[in-house]
Amino acid sequence: MQVAFFATAIGLGIAYAAAPGAVNTEAIRRGVTHGARSTLLVETGSLIGDSLWAILALTGVAALAQYMTFQIVLGIAGGCFLLRMAWLALYEAFTRRNVKPEATAGKRGDFATGVVFGLANPVGLAFWSGLGSSVMASGSTGLQFVLFFAGFFVGAVLWSIGITIGIRWGRRWIRPALFLWINALCGLALGYFGVRVLWTTLQGWLEHQLLPSLKPSH
Repeated sequence: MQVAFFATAIGLGIAYAAAPGAVNTEAIRRGVTHGARSTLLVETGSLIGDSLWAILALTGVAALAQYMTFQIVLGIAGGCFLLRMAWLALYEAFTRRNVKPEATAGKRGDFATGVVFGLANPVGLAFWSGLGSSVMASGSTGLQFVLFFAGFFVGAVLWSIGITIGIRWGRRWIRPALFLWINALCGLALGYFGVRVLWTTLQGWLEHQLLPSLKPSH
């Protein structure tokens, strides 16, 4: 029973970490450009950010997610961060044509970028609060609760190691000209994620403003 429970948590962690999104996009971009170590650092850093959201959810701070001001601030910060990363990726793709991929390897801050990615994710707190509630609703308490979250992060770590190995193996087959295209495509993807976060935040704010006017008057 405990083994199956732990295995389920590992599977969920892998699925969560492997989902297409800004973290994996930036991890692939940096890994292809600078090396597999950059991929591992970005992925590991994002796990630190996710861990903070998990802790907040477990301690009941998830109630903050109900406050519109908090959601707006988090959404704007996350969206602007993603747009900044998109700009940097596109800048590197279109203005550094004569620079070798390894030439900028000393100024990356890969781990810190991953942490910010994890923290700037506006759905992080909502995800963890919902997941925590589901686990508690299933009757899991004490050791099982800790076991579940441990298994979840084991799964996420396995994904991080797997994608790092994939980048390390596949990078040797990528020709220099493809680095520019990868930077450009990842930059466009990051821009899309950033715009989507800002648009979702705007929609939430508009719905919040319209709710009072939609309530029936007595």
